[in-house]
Amino acid sequence: MSQNVVITGANRGIGLSLSKLLSERGDTVFALCRQASSALNELNVRVIEGVDVSSPEVGEKLKIGLGSEQIDLLVNNAGILRNEVLGDIDYATVEQQFTVNALGPLRVTEALEPQLVDGSKVAMITSRMGSIADNTSGGRYGYRMSKAALNIAAVSLAHDLASRQISVGVFHPGLVGTEMIGGFGDITPDQAAVRLATRITELNLQNSGSFWHSNGEILPW
Repeated sequence: MSQNVVITGANRGIGLSLSKLLSERGDTVFALCRQASSALNELNVRVIEGVDVSSPEVGEKLKIGLGSEQIDLLVNNAGILRNEVLGDIDYATVEQQFTVNALGPLRVTEALEPQLVDGSKVAMITSRMGSIADNTSGGRYGYRMSKAALNIAAVSLAHDLASRQISVGVFHPGLVGTEMIGGFGDITPDQAAVRLATRITELNLQNSGSFWHSNGEILPW
């Protein structure tokens, strides 16, 4: 059955691959981004530009772009990666990552919550770098902290949305060769999209709020 799917950060990387995969599956995809790419414009999706998840006004932008469309799946994919080193931490980039990676998905989800149909799904694309137990190398302060914050927000959403039978998935896509990490990775964005789509299909109220690797492994908090 065709679904209405909203994907943030859809102009490149995992977001672009998910938009392609789900539209080819027959879903109606609303591809949100700050600025569309030529690759995104070539897809059979509804592109909504000018969506900056870090903006406090993003809710108004979403209302204009999406109107009253009902949503079966929301994929909060937009994110940024910066690097901070102890002794020379740039707190501006730490705050920037919090705003985009943690507050952004929460802003989008809260703004679109009235349009999520009962029984719908919310997918948070996070990172295992947000895991406290899995942190064995240190560094990347802003990214790690922002993704840990996203993870706990997702768990709260899983509880708060359960009464409407809305399930929330917390998904690490793997080490994906995207532009954000310089193209280095173990899997391609297309491969990550297939694995994430499988995890989203498996998402339900019983496993809502769990932290998953896209390969099916449960990750530690």
